Amino acid sequence: MRPEGALVALATPFTPDSAILRSTLRQMVDFVIERGVDGIFAASTVGEFIHLGSRQRHELVALVVEYAEGRVPVFAGATDTTPRRVLGHCREFRLSGASAAVIGPPYYFPMRQEDIFAHYSAIADSIDMPFALYHIPQCSSRMTVETMLRVVESCGPVALKNSSPDVMEMMALLRRLKDGTVAYLVGPDELLLTGLELGAAGAMSGLTGVMPEAVRLLMGAFRAGNHDLARRMQYMFLELLELAEEIPFPEGLKVLLEIRGFEMGPPLRARSAATHRAIEQRRPELARKIESILEFVRQEATA
Repeated sequence: MRPEGALVALATPFTPDSAILRSTLRQMVDFVIERGVDGIFAASTVGEFIHLGSRQRHELVALVVEYAEGRVPVFAGATDTTPRRVLGHCREFRLSGASAAVIGPPYYFPMRQEDIFAHYSAIADSIDMPFALYHIPQCSSRMTVETMLRVVESCGPVALKNSSPDVMEMMALLRRLKDGTVAYLVGPDELLLTGLELGAAGAMSGLTGVMPEAVRLLMGAFRAGNHDLARRMQYMFLELLELAEEIPFPEGLKVLLEIRGFEMGPPLRARSAATHRAIEQRRPELARKIESILEFVRQEATA
């Protein structure tokens, strides 16, 4: 498989007792599939896998697979601290019907580049499903370009999802991956167009779950050679992201999903009065910006 196009890094809705809010999850899966996305990443970073025990993580992925009903591939977040734990997740994900795993470096303890490579090598020796290499230095040990390319060449991932905001790093990776064998997927929503211009196969991002129709418009415009429209969409996304940046991640994205009508439930982390104020102060502006973007998308669809 070669992932490409608009893929969703799916947020996770929760009940007040921290269970998965299944009714909303089903609505979210149907919502993005009906709007033409090319895949769903469950148990992602924005999906707060870090807060889930193994059983609940496996439940989340199984539910997304069930709700997707084979309409799009489901990618399952298998990042963990040891190869044994990663492989345990992958066995469960394969049994549930997930298409591929997404595996980032171990988190919490710093790691040498040689040890990060050893981690992926141990996984590649035993994994029984396709996987995507996941670089997210904001939350784990940073991989150098050379380490990522070494993993690509030696461990056989089908894709590289890069959530680093470093454009020079993106350029260095895409220059070396130009044969297209391994799909490069953009993580940061502010770099969607930049990634496409440099040769990315697509994006796996949180905003794709909020406004899939808008992300698809940007990608379609780029591929059709309408670069003015693609740039206009990217700038609109940037304005929305700037409005939301005062709200801690991933709660900011969940506020956007609430504006689109989804019941996301209470936060799992403690929320300060300052964060609560930031959310309530920004919510009306965010709602207006989302509606203006969607109205623009509707106008383009009928033009």
